[in-house]
Amino acid sequence: MTNLQRHRSTRAALAAACVGALGLTLAAAPASAKPAPPQADPITESLTAVPEVEGPIATTEGSHMWSTIDRARVPLDLAGRGYVEEEFFLSGTANVYDNAGGELSVVTEDVPYVNNVLVRRPAKNSDSSGVVLVDILNASNGFPGEDHWRRMWDWAMEEGHTVIGVTSKPIQVDALKNFDAERYADLTWDVEDVEREPIVADPANPSSFNPFMVVPGAEEGLAWDILTQVGTLLDTKTGREVLGGQKAKTVLLMGQSQSGVYLNTYASNFHEAATKANRGPVFDGYLNSVGAVFERPLRQAEKDGFVTVPGSEPGLDVPFITVTSEGDAGLFGAATLAEKDLPDNRRHWQVPGTPHTDLLSTVIPADEEIYQAGRLPNTQVKDPAFREALNPYPLEPTIIAAADSLVSWAKKGHEAAPSQWFDQTGGALVRDQHGNVTGGVRYGLIEHPLGQYLGAAGPGAVYGSVDLLSAEEFAQTYGTREAYLEMIAEFDAGQVEAGYLTEWGAEYFQQVADTLLDRIGVPAAADGDTDGVPPGHGGTPPGHGGTAPGQAKK
Repeated sequence: MTNLQRHRSTRAALAAACVGALGLTLAAAPASAKPAPPQADPITESLTAVPEVEGPIATTEGSHMWSTIDRARVPLDLAGRGYVEEEFFLSGTANVYDNAGGELSVVTEDVPYVNNVLVRRPAKNSDSSGVVLVDILNASNGFPGEDHWRRMWDWAMEEGHTVIGVTSKPIQVDALKNFDAERYADLTWDVEDVEREPIVADPANPSSFNPFMVVPGAEEGLAWDILTQVGTLLDTKTGREVLGGQKAKTVLLMGQSQSGVYLNTYASNFHEAATKANRGPVFDGYLNSVGAVFERPLRQAEKDGFVTVPGSEPGLDVPFITVTSEGDAGLFGAATLAEKDLPDNRRHWQVPGTPHTDLLSTVIPADEEIYQAGRLPNTQVKDPAFREALNPYPLEPTIIAAADSLVSWAKKGHEAAPSQWFDQTGGALVRDQHGNVTGGVRYGLIEHPLGQYLGAAGPGAVYGSVDLLSAEEFAQTYGTREAYLEMIAEFDAGQVEAGYLTEWGAEYFQQVADTLLDRIGVPAAADGDTDGVPPGHGGTPPGHGGTAPGQAKK
């Protein structure tokens, strides 16, 4: 039984007892003395509502769900991993809110919506961990971007976790309607009756498309109730049907980048209200990846643009971990990442050497899918020279360690490892003799660097660059490939023990290091000598496959 179910059971028992007691009193009172029915609280009603569910939506010869893994850059055999993917439509009503003066208030009540969710789960109930990872899909490219799935798909499936992606913004709904007008005809975030004009990016003029534009007639502020209602759904019989009959035991809400800003906003403004309304937390923990500490207004601006406001980071009754890349300093400002005092159940893990995004992920929609949605893929990654210059220092191991820690914290009360902050002086990040940022969560690959890892290739860039050692410099510093891999494995074993890394992440770092050593030109291990290289991996980071391309995220 989840926290929400336990609290709901308690609430039902209390309600039954109260009704019984009131019944005795009312039986002896004259009809004229009956109390008036309580007035409905629109906030509580919406935060406890359970949406209706349609689906799974059929896949046919002429129609498939957006972001299906079958149409990824490199298709993945989910069935071979014991997983299925399905799409559902959720419908209900949502309020539009404001928080002027620090108090949550309703601006517009009961706006009808229809939204979609993508579900990837174990095919067999016996393989399910009971952990559900709900991801606020990133809208920074103008379509529903599965940013956490692309970072943690391999680990999530190894663990038996379910991953649910929630469309989070009207600009994404527009992309879905472009992608398949018939399949997604019913989706709506509209508050006004405005004839739809498809928003289509021009490949010949990419700068003319603004993925942060306001969609006429729609309202971004429906997101908060939609997210809450995904959570309330998972505690119902219908929710178990969405999960293939599996039970949601631990539910985390996640967001990356712009969606991390959404996550901050939700936790600050709605966690307490939703917990009070449901007599228990709807979400058992929060994971913010590269979303810094900013929040956004609860309802959309009148003009286009990604508007942010300072975040408050209040204390919550569930854990919250923020994972920050070095590249975020250029996007959000180093000063916003400065060390601070935090509530007991919040953590900041800042990771030097890492870019904001990984352009080489293969489990993202293929270019033709993105064009069909009226959006633009990143085509730079098809240039070998561009790919060669990219910084491959991975943030994925830290994000996965954070998710793993949140699950353990929520289920068993095991607190996550302490916050780790970048070193700063005068509002700038401090760098060592190799040009790498000091402080933060450190791994063997930066403690024993193979060069300079820059989190941003230039001002405002979401990808980084790397300047590697020469083969001669490597030999003078580290000797052999085997010695180097053993050296970083030893350091990373300590980080596994400390809680900043999982065994999966330690293996991933070995693969990244092996790939970088190939780029440097370090001789391979002697035949039969595979010290430091996980069996079956062959030195290629999972999700990259040595093939092309992903697309930029902000």
